[in-house]
Order: sequence, then structure tokens, then C-alpha cells
Amino acid sequence: MPAFAVPPEHADLRAAVRRFLAECSPEAEVRRLMETATGHDPAVWKRMAGELGLQGLIVPAAHGGAGAGRVELGIVLEEAGRALLCAPLFATVALAATLLLESGDTEAQARYLPGIAAGETVATVAVSAADPARRP
Repeated sequence: MPAFAVPPEHADLRAAVRRFLAECSPEAEVRRLMETATGHDPAVWKRMAGELGLQGLIVPAAHGGAGAGRVELGIVLEEAGRALLCAPLFATVALAATLLLESGDTEAQARYLPGIAAGETVATVAVSAADPARRP
């Protein structure tokens, strides 16, 4: 038996994402999208949510997601990187959705996570510098 066995559900997730991205993110399409104003194809973004539920992967079921963990997210991000996916997946899911989940702000979670899970909301995280004039 191998020292590290991949659970079948993880292998299935990887295979499904890889197939989808092979179709939707070939090199020629990546190059084309890099030159567009949005940098991604909104139709593919919606398909990612509708067909695979990728944007809602770590979003709890109560907010329309799958409630999976960071291992599953890591698998998806590995495949997205392998395919050079042009989409705001990292910013929206790995950064914004994760921060919302960790924030404990249930109002913000209820407001934003369903849209992220449905592929209707593109999000990111912004950090502002402290105002030096307000320092004690």
C-alpha cells in the first residue's frame, strides 16, 4: 500500500476540474483573455459555479455552498494554476470568501457568500494602511 493514498473523492474532484479546465482554459484562450478588459470570461465563471460549484466549494451549505475544506480548495487551486485559468478564483474564494468565513461577521457572510457561491459575485480583499495622523 502506498504511503500516501488519495481519497477517491479528492481524485474525482481533481479529475472533474482538470477536464473542465482543459475545455475552458486552453492556452490560446488564456492568451486571448489576458488581453481583455475583464481578464476572464464571465460565461466560464458562471459555468464554474453552476456545473462544478467551485466558487462555493468552501462556502457553508447555509449560504449556498458545498461546505468543503481547504484541502479541496487546494486541489482546485492546483488545477487552476496548472491550466493557467484566467478567472478571479483565488481572489474571490481563497482570499475574500475565506476572510469572510474567518471574520465571524454573520451579516457580511449572509450578504456576500451566497453571491460568491452562485458565481454572481466577484470579490477580493483590500487592506488599507493605518492613517499616521490617527496614531496615539
